[in-house]
Amino acid sequence: MQLPRVVIAAVFFVIGALIAIPAIIRTTGDSNASTTPAGSTTSPSPTGTSPSPTTTRTTTASPTRTTSPTPTRTSSTPAPTPTRTTPAQPLTATIGTPSCPGRKVTITVRNTGAQAEDYAIERDDGSASIPGRIAAGATRESTLTLREDRSTRVEVTHANDSVLVRTRKANCKAAPPPENLPVTGADDTVLWARAVTGGAAMVTGIIIFWYGGIWPRRRAELFDKK
Repeated sequence: MQLPRVVIAAVFFVIGALIAIPAIIRTTGDSNASTTPAGSTTSPSPTGTSPSPTTTRTTTASPTRTTSPTPTRTSSTPAPTPTRTTPAQPLTATIGTPSCPGRKVTITVRNTGAQAEDYAIERDDGSASIPGRIAAGATRESTLTLREDRSTRVEVTHANDSVLVRTRKANCKAAPPPENLPVTGADDTVLWARAVTGGAAMVTGIIIFWYGGIWPRRRAELFDKK
């Protein structure tokens, strides 16, 4: 067999192995990673209970004694003091969450009382308080713009009393993470195609090696001797 044919066959075989073997290993590795071991279950062991012996006791009746009733004393109790009830807060409020990209917060105030009420919305970011007046049984909404990436204390007050206090923070610059990450790398079809291509290259190298060993067996004369 000539040396060039052996080299060509070896090159085909090595190239085919380098293409096919990594693709097959990666395909089998992905299939093994997708299987999860099944958990084992244990059966509870039966427990037995044995009856405990019971004992009986006999008691003799003792003579009863009669006692004369003792006179009861009546004491005068002080009259209950009247309790004072504070009026219920006529205003209720809700403070929403910041919305991006405008960093807006919606504040809803509702008057459940029977008359109009004054209220105010205050913040701790140096802004002036926002006064408001709401009619009986009405609902009023106000919108605030918060600072970026800093906490702000928002409070709704009525008659110098706090109705609701919440701390809100606007973080609109950070991009939300994607829900579905893109698929990277080769899929199963590409891996199997690489495996087939590598196998074909290996078979080609084997054929060249085998054919180079059997050809030519004899050297034919190109011209007849005269």
